[in-house]
Amino acid sequence: LKALGYPNRSIGAHYLKMVLLIVLGGLLIGVPFGDWLGGLFTGLYAESFQLPGFVHVMPAWLLVVSIGITVGTAVLGTLNAILATVRLAPAEAMHPPAPGRYRRTLVERLGITRITPALRMILRNMERRPLRTSLSIGGVAASVAIVVMGNFFRDAIDFLVDSQFNLAMRSDVVVWMTEAVDDSARHELARLPGVIAVESGRDVPVRFINGHLSERGQIQGLARNPELRRVIDTDNREASRLQGDGLVMTDRLAAKLDLRVGDRVRVEVLEGRQRAVEVPLAATAREMMGLNAYMERRALNRLLEEGDRSSQFSLAVERGSEPALIEATKGMPRIVGTFSKSTMLRNMEEISARNIRIISTILTLFAAVIAVGVVYNNARIALAERTWELASLRVLGFTRAEVSGLLLGEMAIGIAISLPLGMVMGYGLVILIADLTQSDQFYFPVVIQPRTYAIAGLAVLVSGVASALVVRRRIDRLDMVAALKTRE
Repeated sequence: LKALGYPNRSIGAHYLKMVLLIVLGGLLIGVPFGDWLGGLFTGLYAESFQLPGFVHVMPAWLLVVSIGITVGTAVLGTLNAILATVRLAPAEAMHPPAPGRYRRTLVERLGITRITPALRMILRNMERRPLRTSLSIGGVAASVAIVVMGNFFRDAIDFLVDSQFNLAMRSDVVVWMTEAVDDSARHELARLPGVIAVESGRDVPVRFINGHLSERGQIQGLARNPELRRVIDTDNREASRLQGDGLVMTDRLAAKLDLRVGDRVRVEVLEGRQRAVEVPLAATAREMMGLNAYMERRALNRLLEEGDRSSQFSLAVERGSEPALIEATKGMPRIVGTFSKSTMLRNMEEISARNIRIISTILTLFAAVIAVGVVYNNARIALAERTWELASLRVLGFTRAEVSGLLLGEMAIGIAISLPLGMVMGYGLVILIADLTQSDQFYFPVVIQPRTYAIAGLAVLVSGVASALVVRRRIDRLDMVAALKTRE
């Protein structure tokens, strides 16, 4: 085009318009699809975590930033390719490209010389284009990280369920009374159908005060050595034992009140004989849910200057006897409510399994599209640039498999480097998400199971193999005569 008299600006504008037209098509599809996807994810989170006011809104700034990043990236990539071309004189641009300048690879410079000629050619070609190689590896690694992030929620919720419902809450049914009653009521509950063990507890609404800081909450009075209701930290280990007259607080509640272990906190009781007392902070626990405070039940009763009283009871029951037990509690006037762990678990697992399956499937598909796009496009570009070289090797006696190995070997090495890099990036992304979603009431545990890494690696490998098969088919159809004539 330059030889025919077209100026650089016209050539650049032509290709820029073509790219912007493609970007426009992508925006027309991506913006409404992203809006719909955001609404879907918002609904899933609201359903899983019981957030009634959690609604999806697409602010104008987010739309502007998204479009700006997309258009800016496309324009920069186009200008980078165009400027490298228009700077050449027409006569020079119409010449065949000069042979590349090769040198010993990094592997060879490190003293590893026993490598096959094919591997040496692959490594040298990758080192000749460090930017392209780095972007390719980074793109595939990003797709691995996306799959890790998408499946992390399943691991986190599985960990959360196991910690809260199997380790902390060992009881099968929890019974709440209308008000605090004498602890001898546990003997009456122990005689109900299927009850194996009963553990007493006391919940007291209070206000914690430290200087100008205050927070409403409750003190949960537990047994000295609890078996059916324990305090478990984020490492699934039992927190400090409840002993003496001190409080055990979650670390987030202690931080909100600016308390350290050994400090005394003012506690205003908000039920019965409302009074204020000072209690030492004996220990802190890093729990995943809630701003909780715990105390040994009898010590809590002494603090309130009351007798041996309880307001809720944790029950361990025989398998299959829950319906009869819950039916029996309906005829007891002092019981205000019951909680069945199995029913709660069943409902939670049904909702979370469906929601996580949707989220992980969508993100895995996105990652596969990214991986295919990066791997296939790089292979197609490399094939277009090296057609003459590959045809020459075929004429010199290389088989189709050997020629394909030179091109697909780069893909394989790139993917092999991308997999561990992407897993590390995914772990970092998960930590970032956990920090951003952390609140006073909730802490998302950073837990990634080996199966998540396996799913991420498998998704990218399948995408890479599919791309390799398409490229291999093109190499097999290579017209050697036509390719060798291109330099004449």
